[in-house]
Amino acid sequence: MKWSRFLGTRLMMLVIIAVVALFDWSAAVRLLTAVALTGATTTALNPGGASDINQALKIFFNEPVAEDIVYDSELLSLFEEDNNVKQDETTGGRYIETAQYFQLPAGVGARAENEYIPVPDGPVIQNSRVFLKKIQGVLEMTGDVMRRVKGDLGAYLNWAERAMPDLVKRVDHEIDRMLLGYGNGALARVNALPDGTHIDVDRSFGITGAGPAWLNFLEGMRIVASLNANGSPLRNAGASQSAQVLAVNPALGVAGRLTTDANQAALVANDYLFPGDAAGASTQDATGTDREVEGLFGMVDDGTLLATFQNLARGTFILWQSVMVDASAVPFQQVVTEDVLVFADDITFLRGMGKPDAIITSRSGARGYWKSLKGDRVINVGTSGQGTDYRGGFGQGADRPGKFGLSVLLGDRAVPLKAVRKCPETVTFGIQLDTFKRWTLGGWQWDDTTGAVWNRVTDATGRKDAYFAVGNMYMQMGNLAPRKNFRINNLVTT
Repeated sequence: MKWSRFLGTRLMMLVIIAVVALFDWSAAVRLLTAVALTGATTTALNPGGASDINQALKIFFNEPVAEDIVYDSELLSLFEEDNNVKQDETTGGRYIETAQYFQLPAGVGARAENEYIPVPDGPVIQNSRVFLKKIQGVLEMTGDVMRRVKGDLGAYLNWAERAMPDLVKRVDHEIDRMLLGYGNGALARVNALPDGTHIDVDRSFGITGAGPAWLNFLEGMRIVASLNANGSPLRNAGASQSAQVLAVNPALGVAGRLTTDANQAALVANDYLFPGDAAGASTQDATGTDREVEGLFGMVDDGTLLATFQNLARGTFILWQSVMVDASAVPFQQVVTEDVLVFADDITFLRGMGKPDAIITSRSGARGYWKSLKGDRVINVGTSGQGTDYRGGFGQGADRPGKFGLSVLLGDRAVPLKAVRKCPETVTFGIQLDTFKRWTLGGWQWDDTTGAVWNRVTDATGRKDAYFAVGNMYMQMGNLAPRKNFRINNLVTT
């Protein structure tokens, strides 16, 4: 991480001295003297240094964590951030109100002299209220580690340099998955149960045909299960409702096999899997409200997956339905090609005046598009005479649009393709970025409601010699014009 490399520099030490000076000038003088005379990279904190590491966590690791989450995520940085968030005075819930304009307030017609002018009809405006979702991350250290680092700022920073990137990686795994799903939290479906510690999975996000499903899992994560795609009720609800994923094997089963510490006793084939543990789950709540952030499958949909989007029924409001293209129809051959992308773009413009400026696809989709380009293009010899100017493969552009990567000419626009690791191989999205919003409430915030960031771990037996810190990130995704975006379905692996 760019900020973790910065933490080890002398410039960072000067920053630390400046921050310490805000709280304790004498401590800052002692710290500056120690650095000047000895060149040491660590120094003692004030007596009772637990309060100092609370400050260090908030000062050094609030914004960097938020920035790295956005920077390292495959999708998050594509969407414009909007901080115009309100708070419900009764419940305290954070929400956004949007106004959708479905009919123009105008009357237009051709008339002869001295005839009546056209009669305008009123506009059709629908308001929707969208609530932010809360994403949480937790760090924990044993009492021995806490006692060792709380008296030495350098040791604390060294510990954090390792812990924070791991936290960012874990949060990004979940966010990248959420940004492709449709809010219900489903990871996959159980295809088969070879034995009591293995689960074969299929249907990424619980969607028929979507895969490979194993990409939504990470070693060490805990999962819960339910017969229903909304996560209610959970199998073996209570202390034994979760299983820990020990290994993810993409080569076994129809779409990957999980090894767990022990499957839930009631788990059966066709159950749906969700992130969760003994304390809770990322499913819908008891009222049917999603706990997770909305993703592309929900925002770019015609009502097949998500009948109601941002509190408006897609069956009632046609402009709330995104454009669906069937890649199995003639002549597309179920592969991402220039033909199918141009067709999808044309239909999107005709039906919704949309002009997508980014193509989100899988590695398989990018590979298929690259193959189609190779098949009907002549590769010219380079100007040096020593070879070709052609850059093989689809290069960095598969991850970073516009940088030596693939693009397609759609009308007057060169639109980049971005290959996303967790994107199912059966679909490709065409999105007009200015129709999307990423609503947030500030950045990452470590919870110090009780006056301290670090809290002692307790369980049903008692208090443990360990401490935890929890951070919160409020966010929700939305789309103000779904009809300006398309999804190509029924692609095959290439």
